[in-house]
Amino acid sequence: MTVMGCLFAGGAGRRLGGVEKALIEFSGSPLWKRATHRITPMVDQMVVTGPTAPEWSEAVPGLVFVQDFQPNGEPIGPAGGLLAALEHCLREKGPESLLLTIPIDAPFFPVDLFAQLSTGRGNARAALVETEFRLQPTFGLWSCALAPDVRSCVKQGKLALHAIADHVGAVKVRFQAEDEAFLNINTPEDIQRAEAVAALLERS
Repeated sequence: MTVMGCLFAGGAGRRLGGVEKALIEFSGSPLWKRATHRITPMVDQMVVTGPTAPEWSEAVPGLVFVQDFQPNGEPIGPAGGLLAALEHCLREKGPESLLLTIPIDAPFFPVDLFAQLSTGRGNARAALVETEFRLQPTFGLWSCALAPDVRSCVKQGKLALHAIADHVGAVKVRFQAEDEAFLNINTPEDIQRAEAVAALLERS
């Protein structure tokens, strides 16, 4: 069974002035480097999804770019990345393979993300992270056999990841972690918050 890591990198970074979020320097390194370094021990291979191949992807050995599914050439958010990655994984690795998804702009996700999701998934075909206060749908573990089901959802206009997850019977796995562990950097304020979190972690 192959575990494929999927980095969602299709965000436009509009609230950050249009800057590609993966390139934002944080604690001395760009977000893409932090994300790939953190997920590498959990997976066998990695793909990055988005509308176009990011230049930094060439700096990551073995990383494969998979273009988002974009009906009529229009982006549809993470659902387009999920569908494209699942179909790629199904085609290349077969229905027994798994896809672990993370957003590229999350510097603190747990190092045991896969282990907890895998255990919590049980016999379900997918699992999403849930913290005390909210669902974290971009952090998930999906059976690649779900690719046809996800394509059906997208064709029906179900584009929210939580709606797709509900459709395929995904379970929610409760993580005993602060929401900061799943912080996404979308605004300048988020960068400040992330820097504060990093400072606390360095002191602890």
